[in-house]
Amino acid sequence: MKNIHPFLFFLLILLANKTFSQPYVDIVSFNCQTFSSTYKGNSNLRNKTDDYFLNFFLPKEFKNGNTLLIRLNSEMISSTITPDSSYTSKLYNVSMPLGFQFVSKNKKWKTVLITIPKIASDLKDVIDKNDFQLGGIFLENYVHSEKLKIKAGLYYNREAFGNFFMPLVGLDWKVSDRLNLYGILPTSYKVEYAFVKNKLYAGANFRSLTRSFRLAKAQNLDYVRFNEIQLKLFVDYFIYKKVLIFGELGYSLGKSPWQYTYNSKIETLRNPVYTPLKSYPVFNIGVAYRIRLDIEKRE
Repeated sequence: MKNIHPFLFFLLILLANKTFSQPYVDIVSFNCQTFSSTYKGNSNLRNKTDDYFLNFFLPKEFKNGNTLLIRLNSEMISSTITPDSSYTSKLYNVSMPLGFQFVSKNKKWKTVLITIPKIASDLKDVIDKNDFQLGGIFLENYVHSEKLKIKAGLYYNREAFGNFFMPLVGLDWKVSDRLNLYGILPTSYKVEYAFVKNKLYAGANFRSLTRSFRLAKAQNLDYVRFNEIQLKLFVDYFIYKKVLIFGELGYSLGKSPWQYTYNSKIETLRNPVYTPLKSYPVFNIGVAYRIRLDIEKRE
């Protein structure tokens, strides 16, 4: 990987709905996030949700430093009411962000443009226009120095509930040889400390994510909306060269997944799985083929 331009990995901000930057890149990753919580209206029943992610990243850098970006992201969310497991619902999300990074001659400015076609639904009907979403990202990056980078831009997606715009602002700061602060608000921000370089990293993570999934015609084409706000502690550990396992433990403060009436912002109680939940602890574990940019540069 020594002949790969290090700045191309900076563009991992283009993770579909999860827009953030970091001093590493995951070429491929798989993880599962899980939580369990009681319902606000019925403390005798619990919602058990498992959220699976599988992501791939394929960049193509040109001689002038410009880079073509291709991603493939997939997600499956399985939610069950316990102890009555007959109430189970699954949601799916498949997206293929396609973008380009333009680099100025002095390498101080980098402009990212990306389009994000996506299918997000329960896939119980034949896929049609109701399942399709289209979004995009514009992000301007200013590289002040190797230790300080500033970012600003705009995220847009045509969600099931309508147009969704989100301004983006970020600051990557390499405080010391071991301490890193990085991310883009309001979506994700990390404080990371290298206990053992290229081996063991840990810290704190803020994550906020809004997304929606269309339901089948049997449910009147309603949709489920997620407004996640999470505060977590994380640990990353390289078990072999660039093969990494990671874990996160934290708490979700956001609004639980709720079902809404088609083409409106009116909540509905048609599906008992997607009714108000109490705030809950969340756990995430995964594996990735990860390249640390700070290590690659020194090599």
